[in-house]
Amino acid sequence: MEPLNVLYQTNEYYAVVTGISMVSLMENNRDLEAINFYILDDKMAESSREKMRQAVAGYGRSVTFLDTEHILARLIEMNVVPFRDTYTTYFKLIALDEIDAPGGRILQLDGDTIVNATLRPLLDMDLSAYVCAAVMEATQNEYKEMIGIPAGDPYYNCGVLWVNLEAWRSERCTQRIVDHLTQERNRYWSVDQDIINVLFRDRIKEIDVTYNYNSSFYIYGVDEAFRIYGLDRPTYYSREYVKQRYAHPTINHCMGAATGRPWEADSIHPQNGLFDHYLRLSPWADYVKQGKKRSPMFRAQRLLYQALPRPLYVPIHKVMLQRYLAQMNKQAVETGKKA
Repeated sequence: MEPLNVLYQTNEYYAVVTGISMVSLMENNRDLEAINFYILDDKMAESSREKMRQAVAGYGRSVTFLDTEHILARLIEMNVVPFRDTYTTYFKLIALDEIDAPGGRILQLDGDTIVNATLRPLLDMDLSAYVCAAVMEATQNEYKEMIGIPAGDPYYNCGVLWVNLEAWRSERCTQRIVDHLTQERNRYWSVDQDIINVLFRDRIKEIDVTYNYNSSFYIYGVDEAFRIYGLDRPTYYSREYVKQRYAHPTINHCMGAATGRPWEADSIHPQNGLFDHYLRLSPWADYVKQGKKRSPMFRAQRLLYQALPRPLYVPIHKVMLQRYLAQMNKQAVETGKKA
């Protein structure tokens, strides 16, 4: 059987988070014959690289750290606008054209994912007719329309991408991304995810929601999340099916909200315990979680989240989210034009 090739992109800030994701994957995929990690390294400290090597060696797996200086230089030359003062999230868009992974497929994972079960079914999946496979994103249709995607079209979360490298190259995906960023629009609020959806959504294979289970379903509740995002077929999975996967999804995606994130000191995120479990199994077991400076808007949102009953909180959050997305997209367009 072909090896499972896994790609992460990280800087020093997310090194611990990424390392915990790697440990969760290895702990729950002991049945796989070979796992090869590729790390797009955005100036991580050597101590972080060494801990990743230590973690991987403990499971008998391999890790390769990929230099990103030339990718960074190319993005700057293209006048791409950094996301939160870093270009890290863009790296895979360029790197997927360069990685020579055995078997010709690679699983790109965001660092804020926790793998809870075997990924062997992905290796058995036929991906020959697609550029990649992904899970549909829980997002408001209004946002899709802001970036030029019809409300009835699918929109995928790119925190988990099962990529067919041969198709990616033969269809010139990286070059098409470069052309789009230099000639059409050089900044999106959801960055690489928006770009991939704008250009390739009709070449993405829809896969089971279990491979990228949105933390919103735990933060708000499944029914409440469906109301917040206006989720319905054909742009998302059925409510009943999402509930079936609730107890034990294959991959949890620990996204942010008023809860904070599991690696933050003041987090009230529902995946805190899950993250801490793999933290204890890792070379970062002595890691001390750091506090984070919170904006007045964040503090107000958390207060409402904790104080209000869900039936009252959900409609307020839905309106606030619509306005936030519109504001962020407008800001992305305006700052992009200035670049």
